Amino acid sequence: MKFFGLIFCLFISSFSSAQQIFDLDPEVRGNSIEINNTAVDMISKGNYESAARILEQVIVNDPSYHAAYLNFYRAGSQLESRKEKVIETLREGLLIFEEDDEMAYYLGNILQKENRFSEAIQAYSEAIKYSKINGEEFELVWAYHFNRGNCYLKTNQHAKAIPDYDYALKLSPLNADVLTNRGFSHYKLDNTKTACEDWNEAKRLGNKQTDKYLQSFCK
Repeated sequence: MKFFGLIFCLFISSFSSAQQIFDLDPEVRGNSIEINNTAVDMISKGNYESAARILEQVIVNDPSYHAAYLNFYRAGSQLESRKEKVIETLREGLLIFEEDDEMAYYLGNILQKENRFSEAIQAYSEAIKYSKINGEEFELVWAYHFNRGNCYLKTNQHAKAIPDYDYALKLSPLNADVLTNRGFSHYKLDNTKTACEDWNEAKRLGNKQTDKYLQSFCK
């Protein structure tokens, strides 16, 4: 069976403010903004190495500039040689931007891509905890639960995956990928009837991948 994974990037901040106080030189911040904008353009053109290099320096010079961390993730997560540095940088950022659910989510994403599932689960759990504080109206919150559920699924913890998929569907009720993966977890727990219901609904919502599950397991 193939299940669906979601690790995507939408760089809109949901956190309230940096918790640590930094002396901010307006000239330094202006320079950070300019370099960040240049890096965004580089990323759009696939020039990840150059973007990561200049953003890393921005973070050194201006550690309270939030956008640089998120765009460093965008660039660095595309480069095998930078992935460990991205993980380190996001963890450092979470010490500065306390209770930042978005940054914790991106940390979970890169850890999941590296198959470091227990660490990814911890990061997603922190993102979920912070979202309860910051508010669940942020449009990515459903994905915090979906991706943690996917980590549980990938580590055969199907009973733990289902509540995350349930909550993801509460926040994103017409999501065929969530239904498909929840169905897979139900099937692995011998809840075949419920699995087939999820797969049928996912198919109705446009996910044709469930056809093979329905044909093989829901006769």
